Amino acid sequence: MLSTALVAYALGSFPTAYLVGRFTRGIDLREAGEGNVGARNAFHEVGPWWGIAVTAVDIGKGAAVALLYGRSPLWQLSVGAAFLVIGHAYPVWLRFVGGKGVACAGGLSAALFPWSALVGAGASGIAWLLTRRFLPTLVTMCVLTFALAPLFGYQWPVMGVAFGAFALVAVKRVIDEPRMRRIEAETGWDRARGGTRV
Repeated sequence: MLSTALVAYALGSFPTAYLVGRFTRGIDLREAGEGNVGARNAFHEVGPWWGIAVTAVDIGKGAAVALLYGRSPLWQLSVGAAFLVIGHAYPVWLRFVGGKGVACAGGLSAALFPWSALVGAGASGIAWLLTRRFLPTLVTMCVLTFALAPLFGYQWPVMGVAFGAFALVAVKRVIDEPRMRRIEAETGWDRARGGTRV
């Protein structure tokens, strides 16, 4: 169990968005935009293509955990999924101030439910073309991946593990709320639309 937790934590804790912000614009995403070390903040504060790159890497982190433990006993997959999100949310490298883990949990789910994720990816592409906004695109992908998973015969216990990963994301979102509101007030972040007000 310990080795599973450590491997998943190490994968989750790789600070993709932070490194992109630091090395491309010299900013600390913990204190910029919405104050979140994640793909959406990178998208708005560093640039759309960088945000997409962060999304891809963070999805890859989740997919790696699914590939490592997807055929293991359910408890091992559960531990891996939990520590994936915990690592992303509380990376030791950033003094335990990380992102929420949406893309990581999404990557885990996509690798566990590839056929429904494929349909979700197509729909999310349409959402992007219609809105040109990061959040609706990602939400479309996640919702359809889960909603269609039973139709492709994926097992409910495995779906429960993926749901659990998103539940941890939600908990982290609640914990982050006071800090993010403080940073948003300082930066002028527009929570409704995303991005900094000018």
